[in-house]
Amino acid sequence: MKNILKISAAALGLLLSSCIKDATPTEIAPEDQATLETMVRGIPAALVQAGSAGYANDGQAWDFALPAIHLATESMTGDLVVTGNIGYDWFQQFGTNDALGADYAVGALTWHNYYTWIMTANNVISLIDETNLAALGATERSYLGFAYTYRAMFYLDLVRLYEFKENTVTEGDNVLGLGVPIVLPETSEAEAKNNPRATVDDIYDTVIFPDLKKAETLLENFSAPDKYTISAALVYGLKARAYLERGTAKNDPEAYKSAAEYARKAITASGCTPLTQEQWEDPVNGFNNAGSNNAWIWGLALPSESVANLLCFTAHMSCENDWSAYHAGRGINRNLYNSIDMRDFRRHSWLDPDRSSYAYKSSRPDSKEYFAESLADYASIKFRPAQGAYKDFKAGGAADHCCMRVEEMYFIEAEATAQAGDIAGGIRLLNEFMTSHRMMNGAVYDCSARSTLKSFVNELMLQKRIEFWGEGIVMFDMKRLDMSSKRGFVGTNAPASYRLNVEGRAPYWNFVIGRNEVQNNTAIVGKNNPDPSGKVEPWKG
Repeated sequence: MKNILKISAAALGLLLSSCIKDATPTEIAPEDQATLETMVRGIPAALVQAGSAGYANDGQAWDFALPAIHLATESMTGDLVVTGNIGYDWFQQFGTNDALGADYAVGALTWHNYYTWIMTANNVISLIDETNLAALGATERSYLGFAYTYRAMFYLDLVRLYEFKENTVTEGDNVLGLGVPIVLPETSEAEAKNNPRATVDDIYDTVIFPDLKKAETLLENFSAPDKYTISAALVYGLKARAYLERGTAKNDPEAYKSAAEYARKAITASGCTPLTQEQWEDPVNGFNNAGSNNAWIWGLALPSESVANLLCFTAHMSCENDWSAYHAGRGINRNLYNSIDMRDFRRHSWLDPDRSSYAYKSSRPDSKEYFAESLADYASIKFRPAQGAYKDFKAGGAADHCCMRVEEMYFIEAEATAQAGDIAGGIRLLNEFMTSHRMMNGAVYDCSARSTLKSFVNELMLQKRIEFWGEGIVMFDMKRLDMSSKRGFVGTNAPASYRLNVEGRAPYWNFVIGRNEVQNNTAIVGKNNPDPSGKVEPWKG
């Protein structure tokens, strides 16, 4: 395992002021306008770039940007299990809590990528003079709105990953309330080399919420042409996520009310509707095509010319393809699967031990035999090879990657409503969503008996874990809510080394800053999160 990280936020800070020309929108030369457009278009391309952390050439098949980050956090929840040969699990460190400290390369997946993306967003912001927003042309206005949205999104992810939250395994009293260093366009070389971890409150108050407020203003009249383009609805959705975090951290009813408000605004502004059963189970377009449904608020496109065999999400998460040694490798925790109502069509995303229980759909002509003989019980068929191309990795791997769909907003609205004091309102919202959008043949979902806040939030999170399994959403909620995770139990379908049980939040949900950053940024010394590696013994029965 590589143990040297190749980049740091401190090093990135050196780049911020050296490659940007000062120019107002009306004075941008054609070549600078082209540079601006290239930068803006380059951000979503970078978010799906194979080798983005600099380790693909070293054979590290976890190195494929944001989709890999989502897979890493999913591997940490306990809900995702490896059902095939664990020797092919390139995310084993995340799934087994092994080698996650400062000296290991996997830290670059989050740290290197997010700060590189922040640098690009900063560069776009630096190119546009925003002293007079009214004078901005429509193009520059939208580009600036995109850049602020991206930067807020990146810092929101970073602070949720790196904030040390108390747990029963590791201690971090000296880093409580700390997030990550803030790097802005004006950050100097000297400041970058001595840039402390900002407090979580400061990151929300000086970057995340101000950036989202600016983006909301800049994009209020912008109409996104497709699901790959940032929209006002995405901004509202990010504000809903951020206010939900703040509500829990501060036990603040007003923040929860704002989370519910912005979740509803995202639903309304997007015009999106939840996935139907047909769309959910589509063997050709299931969870791989932004244009095949009306549920996605924002997603990323991976063109076929950019697909690398193992360096893409489908290679690791689709069990139907023939072009990956990983094809039989991902499934759902048996206990979570057994908690899904028999009348809920989401149950069909994983193979029941009784294969005859449902007529599973697939693009494979041999699917009946393949599902019965080649795949383990509880294996996932949620994420389909693009275009149904299960033999051709260039076509099958070129899947769109969902980053926000409207269903998340329904869950945020329901939880935030209850957390703000209206438990009955939250119950009503969850009942309406589940009955209208997830139950089959007229079945009614009813969680009215979950009349206490704790029991309702537990039920909502059960449904949210089922809904967003594999999508990189749920670990943040589990960390926020101090939830337990459990892969070790009688009858578990998880391999022995993955059977980690933690009461309350897991220590490995507090990501560790890499050694390279600590060496280049003196203000980080003594302020890193404790290494959780190996501190949870696998359950042995």
